[in-house]
Amino acid sequence: MKLESLKPGAKKLKSYLKSTTDGTASLYDYQEVDSKWTRKTIERIVIEHPDIFQIDNDIISLVKNDINLEGYRETRGKIVNELEKFLVGPFKNDEELGHKKRPMQLYLTGKLVPFGSSSKVVNEEELDIQTNQLAEDEKVDEHLSNRDVFRSSSLGFSFKLKKLSTVQIQASWGMYEGDSHKRVQHHESWNIELKSNTTEILDNQNQDSDPARVKYSVIERDGLYHVSLFLYNSYERVDTYPKQDEIMFQTKLQVIFPRENMELFTSKADRFNVSDELLYRDSKELAIGHGVGVDWEVDSKEVKIESRWLPFYELPTVKHKTFDGYTFSMKELSRMTAKELKEYLSVIPHEYNKWLELQAEIVSELEPHLKEGAEANILKIRKIINRIKEGIDFITQSEDCIGKKAFQFANRCMMIQRAQTKVALEYRSSGKRIKPVHDGKWRLFQIMFILMSIPGVSDKNHSDREIVDLIWFPTGGGKTEAYLGVAAYLMAFRRLSADIFNVEEYAGVTVFMRYTLRLLTTQQFQRATALICAAEYIRAEKPHLYGTVPFSIGLWIGSDSSPNQLKEASEKLEELKQGKEVLKGNPMQLTHCPWCGTTLTVDDYEITEKEQKIKCHHPHCEFYGEDGLPVYTVDEEIYKRVPTILIGTVDKVAQLPWKSNMYELFGQKNFYHPERGFRYDEKESIRGWERINRLRPPELIIQDELHLISGPLGSLTGLYEVAVDLLCQQDGKGPKIIASTATIRGAEAQIKALYGREVTQFPLAVQKADDNFVSYSVDPEEQPGRLYLGICAPGVSSKIQSIQTYAALTTITRTMDSEYIDPYWTMLGYFNTVKELSGMLTTFKDEIPSRLDMLDSEKEFSHQLYVEEMTSRKKAKEIPELLSKMEKTMNEKGALDAVLATNMISVGVDINRLGVMVMHGQPKTTSEYIQATSRVGREYPGLVLTIFNSMRSRDLSHFERFKAYHQAIYRNVEAMSVTPFSVGSRRKGLTGAFIGFLRQSLINISKEKSANKFQYTQYVDKLKNQFASRIDKTDNWEYVEAEKVLMEFVLWWEHMANIYDEQLSYREDQYSKNHLLKQFQVKSKTKEARPAMMSLRNVEGEILVEEMWLENE
Repeated sequence: MKLESLKPGAKKLKSYLKSTTDGTASLYDYQEVDSKWTRKTIERIVIEHPDIFQIDNDIISLVKNDINLEGYRETRGKIVNELEKFLVGPFKNDEELGHKKRPMQLYLTGKLVPFGSSSKVVNEEELDIQTNQLAEDEKVDEHLSNRDVFRSSSLGFSFKLKKLSTVQIQASWGMYEGDSHKRVQHHESWNIELKSNTTEILDNQNQDSDPARVKYSVIERDGLYHVSLFLYNSYERVDTYPKQDEIMFQTKLQVIFPRENMELFTSKADRFNVSDELLYRDSKELAIGHGVGVDWEVDSKEVKIESRWLPFYELPTVKHKTFDGYTFSMKELSRMTAKELKEYLSVIPHEYNKWLELQAEIVSELEPHLKEGAEANILKIRKIINRIKEGIDFITQSEDCIGKKAFQFANRCMMIQRAQTKVALEYRSSGKRIKPVHDGKWRLFQIMFILMSIPGVSDKNHSDREIVDLIWFPTGGGKTEAYLGVAAYLMAFRRLSADIFNVEEYAGVTVFMRYTLRLLTTQQFQRATALICAAEYIRAEKPHLYGTVPFSIGLWIGSDSSPNQLKEASEKLEELKQGKEVLKGNPMQLTHCPWCGTTLTVDDYEITEKEQKIKCHHPHCEFYGEDGLPVYTVDEEIYKRVPTILIGTVDKVAQLPWKSNMYELFGQKNFYHPERGFRYDEKESIRGWERINRLRPPELIIQDELHLISGPLGSLTGLYEVAVDLLCQQDGKGPKIIASTATIRGAEAQIKALYGREVTQFPLAVQKADDNFVSYSVDPEEQPGRLYLGICAPGVSSKIQSIQTYAALTTITRTMDSEYIDPYWTMLGYFNTVKELSGMLTTFKDEIPSRLDMLDSEKEFSHQLYVEEMTSRKKAKEIPELLSKMEKTMNEKGALDAVLATNMISVGVDINRLGVMVMHGQPKTTSEYIQATSRVGREYPGLVLTIFNSMRSRDLSHFERFKAYHQAIYRNVEAMSVTPFSVGSRRKGLTGAFIGFLRQSLINISKEKSANKFQYTQYVDKLKNQFASRIDKTDNWEYVEAEKVLMEFVLWWEHMANIYDEQLSYREDQYSKNHLLKQFQVKSKTKEARPAMMSLRNVEGEILVEEMWLENE
């Protein structure tokens, strides 16, 4: 089965659609495409290629991603070519700049100055805004010992050869002469027979008058020949300024040698583990630059290595594989019989197994030291195949089996969700009301993941229940839809398998979704609300199947974003109605109806001291009317309604020791009212309320962006996960856990530390990183990928590099005549610190407009730029407004010229029109780099420009190995460090996690002033042992010490309860005399009180400084 290539019919239809004026054709125009075709022919082609063709009301068109992709690629290529002219030069080979424009002023990089020139290099000819001094926040990296941190006088690269032979060396450069600065092109070429252990300077034809020299050295080591090649400026100056005609511009060095002599450059110190060597063995590094980037090309006969001042690499696009004749239509899957389902879905394990057998054949031919890792991967995939088969068997047992009904509910639910999301987005963007088109289809990896997850989420006793399933897929690949599909299945399965007249068997929080960032949480909340609306739409049709308690969702985040109490929310809402600005605790977290897209106003929110309702005011919306949307954003209402999906930040669990009734979210309810929800009360009966047993606890935990749960945040999260896991247990069985990420290394250790469980990663490669059965890399020649380009000007401050880069980009995009320029209009700047970003905001107001004036382009445009920032300094209500601004195209009023952001943007910001990013320095981790740069190029060919600071050794190293780093970028992802039971973590977090667990488990002592009721009973001892055993699963090395600490906690609390009798609260307030807990670094009335964290978030010192500075203003 050939999965990648297009059949002739599909190629013909694609070509025909591209030839039409609007890129569309009627379904009845089949004979216009081919006279031999019938209508069925064209329908079949459209069905077989859903990633290329779409059909709406009998009109066929190309999927948006496929429209004019070549036009955008060509435009991006022009931008890169123009950028090189602006930053390196020349605009013309024989250009004459005139006396007003000087090359040192005009061109940023590609220059070699005389050796020993003053550090104040050509100061008289620099930009007026440019100085030789470093910016206040830039420090010369101490690790740059013995390296000239200022202007370069040489460039070069090193490579290895298996044997010595004749090589061809070429060098080129430009010189600018006279007052008119006329450019003169220079070029030299040598054919040299290399000799071992030699160093030689090559003769130059005009060496008496020309500063350029080429030098090479050959060293024999370990049977290989290490060659270093340099082009340098031979003039020398002793702390004096060089003259203009002594500086070499547009410098370039190249070497060509026979392919048979090629050897990889990787040294022993650079070698990765065997697994990486296996998966990335085709990613070859042939050279490393010295003060410059380096590129290479290899063909059947020879190897060419050359220097590049703007090195680049195009990261291939990842495409989803498809099966001929299989679309995995949600509509079709929701209607099939059990027999049809089994026959249809069985193609997946069948083809997966065939692929695996081919992989096994390849593995059998590998070198012995690579086989072990590959064979281990094969065994892991065989287990996944068996899980998929078991999932298929489970949902096809019979026509009436619960698994089948739940699976078909999930398909219909996701189909409706996708259709209504399109309806809502269309109305929000154009104001048009369109009919929902139920054409949703699963990507191969999504349906596979759902099938393999079904046994574990359906049966709490299944062995898969204890395994964390990790979805690993590049950003934008559809991970969210995959785990939402599992969530939809479980939501239905829980209700279908219960006595539907007994609410305690199915109501309560079913899915607990956690995120790490405020922005990510609110964006995913808006996406998940559409799923819940679809589920509730189906439930309302068949309450006899899915119960009378509505499907619902709650946004459970900090009080800075959303109020905790209904009274507070009501007051905030009243302020909004009066036109006042609400800085914190805005209850209007949902800005548009997720079903129809109607803008929700303050009048659509009804909040009293008793309840919260959000109603869509569009009369034709399914959620118009008294009941409104099944969405809750106030903590108090969330505790009453215990929504089906609870979505929040990981930070929220830090409230376990501080809040009195969080146990309610884990199923501890004993009364139910059809209109008022659930409650826990010590009374035997309450009039009008139905007495029930406890609800079932959450059965599925979803942790998105797992790579962010690392470092101090990850370690503290690991402690609180012990409490969450135990609170979710029922009959000793915990919840199923699903995690997802686009970047991770060392997943086994991280997940073991966080959850105390084993992990199954999906999808998984066997012997090549880009071949995992469900997806494949597409050659950039076939489909453009994201293009990365490096910029580094030795001796020039990062500030000046940024000014010239932004000015060049602005000039190029504002003056280029192209209909495909919009993705590159709004420049997205990414900064590693808020301080660096703040400085650039000022630069956009002053220096960049000044630079634009100096460039004096032929086409006029405004030099005053509209710039916004996206940082943690933004108020919660400003985030949606900013996201809307970023979606505005270049011709719309209020379109942004630039958005400057910190890592706040690195996850969860999905704005398809963004096409260009400027990275200010290499981020701390490769994971952050991948996540951040994935924000651009999602729909159009993306362009990422990284400005490196040559005074930082890490930046310079990335620049010199730019191509090697990017061609195996996922190999460079760092392992995450998570140590929840280390001494430091225990000191900070164990008190809060353990006390929180006990407080939420022992309801009789959970009230604020009931800490004095604690007694060390047999039940408490059992809880203590459960906590210690859970620690043992994660880190048995620390178990003994942790068990001692827990015992000491219990005895300390009992002691506190005895000495303070009836006057012991959990927290300090104006009414409490004595308290059990205190915040870190806060003085306390009660000396014996122990510190517990209010938040798990790790705040860096630089952010604290920033906050202090703001307070002093």
